[in-house]
Amino acid sequence: MIGFSSSGQSLEGTYLGSLVGDQDIILIEKDKKHYLVTLHTGESTSLISVGTEKSGGLVFEIPMNDGDELEVFAKRKGDMLALEFELEKEKHQVNFSPLIKSSASVTPSSSKEQIDERLVGTWIEKQTFNLDGSLNKDHDNSAKNYKIVYTEDGRYIHDTRFFRDLARKGGHEFKFSDIPSFTYTTTEGKNLILKVPSINAAEQLTYEIRSDSLIVYFRLIKTVFVKEKQ
Repeated sequence: MIGFSSSGQSLEGTYLGSLVGDQDIILIEKDKKHYLVTLHTGESTSLISVGTEKSGGLVFEIPMNDGDELEVFAKRKGDMLALEFELEKEKHQVNFSPLIKSSASVTPSSSKEQIDERLVGTWIEKQTFNLDGSLNKDHDNSAKNYKIVYTEDGRYIHDTRFFRDLARKGGHEFKFSDIPSFTYTTTEGKNLILKVPSINAAEQLTYEIRSDSLIVYFRLIKTVFVKEKQ
């Protein structure tokens, strides 16, 4: 456990409070060399950000409907988690109380399914190509640098900005509660199975890893990701 303050307290844990909705749960955990900040609101889960250590606390960003990101600074105050941010030139602070973190993890549904340890970590989305090698302009998000996280316990966490931008592109209102929770497993070191347990849906893709690059094939396109350097 990393000490963030002079008292040696760690920010890792699960906290209950009100940030987006009336009862939100924020989970802060360390995955290898970086921190994941996950927001649970209603029945859905979405990654807010990969947190960065700063001034005895943790900084992460919340995507907003206007296209900007709200910077939030989290620090411990006793047993509470204090979130500080500035909105419309006014400073705010909300406090979250600690909860006991669940130890539940994803269990592969068959003996052939497993977690490919090479996938675990944070990947940055780069270019998307057609199978003939030409750039697919309709699906290319290289300018966005969206992040995708594969966790050791089988969670697949897609950048919240992707869902916000997708909603805006379609003329819809963005809501955190619309973002589903994903899990993943792999087979044979080449098949990636993404699942949405809440609606009992699954999609199978194929992938390959070349050095620090991940190539994901889906239907007639392939997307290249690079491993985030720590």
